[in-house]
Parts: sequence; C-alpha cells; structure tokens
Amino acid sequence: MPAPAPGKLPKDYEKLPVPQPQASNARKREPKMLAIVDPGKCFGRGCEYCVAVCPVPDCMTLHTDPQAPILAVVTVNLDTCIGCMACEKWCPDDYDAIRMVPFATVMKDREAYETGSFSAELPLKKIGA
Repeated sequence: MPAPAPGKLPKDYEKLPVPQPQASNARKREPKMLAIVDPGKCFGRGCEYCVAVCPVPDCMTLHTDPQAPILAVVTVNLDTCIGCMACEKWCPDDYDAIRMVPFATVMKDREAYETGSFSAELPLKKIGA
C-alpha cells in the first residue's frame, strides 16, 4: 500500500504539530479508552501521522508486520497509552487503522489486541468521529 497522495492527506495536515512529547511514560490513572491499531490496515512507515501526534514518548512505535515481515506497522504500548484519541483523529481515512476501545475490554483479552497476535474484532468508526 503506497503512502497517501497529497490530496488524500487529512484536511488539517499542515497544522500537524512537530513531535513535542508532553506526557511521561508513567500513567497517573487508567484511561477510559485505549488506541488499538489493526495491523492489516496500517500503512506504517511512510505515514506515521499517529506517531507524530502522540504526546506520550515511545507509546506509538514502528514494528515488523507479523503478516508481511518486510513491512513495518505502528504498535501501541498498551501500558503507556493515555487514550487521548489524537492518533485516531490523524489516521488517514483511507487506512482507518486505529480505533479507540474501552480499557476494560482490551485488558480482558489483551493478547487479541497486541500487534503480534492481533485477532480482535474492532468496532466500526462512528460517523463524524
């Protein structure tokens, strides 16, 4: 899958902030939602909008795609994600790879939501979200 064409970039792309992590790697409390990346939809290297907008250092990183070892996909560190939803907002509509899932749901079956063993059924994206 190629990188998004200039006309396909999110409408506010020019406002994309320069990465300036503001949060620490230690969460103060459990978030209501966690970002989950569907590795089958993530373009990974070449896109990386979510990595750029994430305020938590090393929360969103590139890892080898388990389905295609020569490619990289974004992985969310479920232990540091604060559920801010910035990554979901900036994921291009063509890829639509990130969903916010309730914290309790993810923790109940964590392995299904991890990139290397992904088997979860993600909820549909809400219209206008």
